[in-house]
Amino acid sequence: MSRSELMHKIQVLGFILVDVGLYLDTHPRDKAALNYFNKYSTLYKLARNDYEQQYGPITPIGTNDTVSWSWIDEPWPWEGGF
Repeated sequence: MSRSELMHKIQVLGFILVDVGLYLDTHPRDKAALNYFNKYSTLYKLARNDYEQQYGPITPIGTNDTVSWSWIDEPWPWEGGF
């Protein structure tokens, strides 16, 4: 999967999680919705991990810097990065 395809997958899965999360806010005991949320939460985490292993962190939270701040090393979105 290419970088842009993987990023698109992460964005789609993130949207699903927000959407189902909003539903669960008003239907907290809906077991099917909770199972759906947990399924897509796992898929989101896997896709995000795949992306970060191949291309680096998506957000500063994904960094594991101990010597210097590497978050700024990649191109910014307006420079052609994601």
